[in-house]
Amino acid sequence: MTPERWRRVAELFDEAVRVDPAARDAWLRASSGGDETLFQEVRRLLAQDERAERDGFLAPPESAADTATWVRRPAPAQPDPAPAAAPASSGGRRRGFTPYQAIQDEPGANPSLGSRDLARRRLRGLTTTCIVITVLILAWKYAVVRDPDPLQAVPYVMLIVALGTLDVVLYGMRPFSPAAFEAMELGMIGTVAVVYSFAQYQTMLDFSLRGDATRAQLVFNHRVLVSTVLILSYGIYAPSSWRRAASVVVSIALLPFVTLLALQVLHPEAMGWMSRLGRERGSTPLAHFGFDAMLLLILAAWSSHGAYTITRLRRQAREARRLGQYRLVRRLGAGGMGEVHLAEHQFLKRPCALKLIRPDFAAEGKALERFEREVRITAELSHPNTVEIYDYGRTEDGEYFYVMEYLPGLSLEDLVKRHGPLPPGRAVYLLRQVCLALAEAHAAGLVHRDIKPSNIFASRRGGADDVAKLLDFGLVRAVAPERSPELSEEGRILGTPMFMSPEQATGGREVDARSDIYSLGAVAYYLLTGAPPFAEGGTIRILIAVARDPVAPPSTRRPGVPDDLERIVLKCLAKEPDDRFPDVRDLERALAACACAGDWDADRAAHWWSVQEPEAKA
Repeated sequence: MTPERWRRVAELFDEAVRVDPAARDAWLRASSGGDETLFQEVRRLLAQDERAERDGFLAPPESAADTATWVRRPAPAQPDPAPAAAPASSGGRRRGFTPYQAIQDEPGANPSLGSRDLARRRLRGLTTTCIVITVLILAWKYAVVRDPDPLQAVPYVMLIVALGTLDVVLYGMRPFSPAAFEAMELGMIGTVAVVYSFAQYQTMLDFSLRGDATRAQLVFNHRVLVSTVLILSYGIYAPSSWRRAASVVVSIALLPFVTLLALQVLHPEAMGWMSRLGRERGSTPLAHFGFDAMLLLILAAWSSHGAYTITRLRRQAREARRLGQYRLVRRLGAGGMGEVHLAEHQFLKRPCALKLIRPDFAAEGKALERFEREVRITAELSHPNTVEIYDYGRTEDGEYFYVMEYLPGLSLEDLVKRHGPLPPGRAVYLLRQVCLALAEAHAAGLVHRDIKPSNIFASRRGGADDVAKLLDFGLVRAVAPERSPELSEEGRILGTPMFMSPEQATGGREVDARSDIYSLGAVAYYLLTGAPPFAEGGTIRILIAVARDPVAPPSTRRPGVPDDLERIVLKCLAKEPDDRFPDVRDLERALAACACAGDWDADRAAHWWSVQEPEAKA
C-alpha cells in the first residue's frame, strides 16, 4: 500500500480502538467507504491488538528501548526461544554471549524445567503428607477414641477429596508456571490450616460443652503435634526464601493458639476450665500453654532456616553440576526459556556458552522443533562471522541444551548504550562482516528475519577485536520448501518491530533476503544515531510507521554522518524491496567503497577495547 493508504489505516485504527467491540466491525465497514482492502487491513491490526491486550505480549513499552520486544505467538509469561546478546554483567565480571532476548538475567526470572519439576515433586510430597495426616486423624478420632459425633468427620473428608484431586492433577503431565505452583502450594497449605483450625474449634467446643476438659485439652495437644509435623514438612518439601517460609510456618504455629483464643472469647462459660487449669498445682494457664507456643515458634524458625538452606544448597549443586563433558562455571542469565551458563569442556578446558531449554515448550506450538532447527541450521553455517555451535544434547532432567562459542565482548546494542553512536568508519567495519555472514545464509536459501543490534556481537576472537558475530537463527525462514518453513508459524508477525522490514511488519508479502537488508540498514541507522529509524509509540504504531512513514536521514539526528554512507543506509531502508540492494554482497561492496571505510581497522579496534572495555575484552 502507498504511504497515503497507510496514513488512512493508522487514522481508522486510532478511531476504531475507541469504538465498542460489539459495534466495531459495522463502524469500520462504514468508515472504510466500501474499500474492502482498507477494511481488512485495519481489522487485521485490531485483531493483533486485541490478542496482544489479552495475552500481554504486545503491551505498550515504557520507553523506546523497551519497544524491542518479540511480536510472537504468546507463551506462558515468556517469549519464544531466540538467542540474542548478553547485557553487560555487573561487578566487573567478564561479559560474554548469552541469548538474553529469550533468557534474561533479571529478578523474578522463571526457573528451569529441573526447578519446575522439583516444585511439582515437592508439592506432591507435601500434599501426600497432608492426606496421610488427615486420614490418621480420622482413624484415631473414630477407630480409637470412638468419637460419637460422625458429622465432625465432614470437613476432614472434604479436605481429603480436595487434596486427592490436587494430587491427581500434579501427577498429570499438564505444565504449570512457577506462579501457578506457588498459588497451589499456598492455597493447599491455607486450606489444610483452615480445616484443621475449624475441626479444633468444633471438637474442643463440643468436649467443653460436655464438661470434659481433659479431652478438650487433649485435642489441643494433638493439634500442636499436627502443627509440628506441618511445619517440618513445609520446611522439607517447600524450600524457598526464608521470608516466605517464615510467613507460612509462623502462621501454622500460631493458628492453634488463635483458635483457642477465639473459643475463649466467643464461649467464655464453656471454656471456663481454661482459667482453672494448673491452679491446683500453683501454675497458670499461660505457663501451661506457653511452652507449646515457644516450641512451635522455635520449630518455625528452624524450618524457615532449613528451607532457605535447602534452596541455597540445591542452587549451588545445580551451578556446580556437569552436563556430559561440560562443567558449569556460573550462570549468565535465566528466564522463561531456561538458563545460559558459562561452561568449560572437561578435557579441552575451553570456555563456552551452554544454553538450556525446557522441553515443556514442545507442547506449545512448535517451539522445540524451531529450537532444534535453529541449532541444526546454525551448525550448518561455517562463516567465521556466524556464531559457532559446538554441541547439542539432552540432560537426564529432560532439558535440551546446545553449546556455542563463548564471546568476550559486547552486543552492538550494549556497545551503543554504553558508549553512544559509533564512528562511521567503525559502523562500516562491523556491518561489512555481518554482510559476509548473511551472504552465506542467503546462499543457502535462509532468511534470518531477526537482524537487530542485540543479535550482533562485537567480540574478540583469534586475537582480533571487533569481530562481528551474527547470532540467533531462531526465526530463520527457508526459501526452499523442503526446509519446513511452517515451523516459523507464518501468518503471525515475528521479529522485533523497530528493525523489521515493511513486508515483515505488515505480514502481507513474502519476505526474502532483501528483508534482511532492510533490517541491517536499520541496525546501521542505530549504530550511527543511537536510535532505530522508528521507535515512537507502542508496537502497533511502530509497525504502521515502518510500513508507512518515510525515514528521516541519519544526518538529521546526528550531524556528521557521511553523505555516501547515508545514501547506502537510506537505500537499505527503502519501503519497496526492489528499491534496496539486490543482495548483501552488493551492500558489502557499497560499504567498502565508502570514504570512511578505512577509518577503522584491527589496530584501532584493539586500542579502543584496551582503553574503553578492558574487562569485556578479557
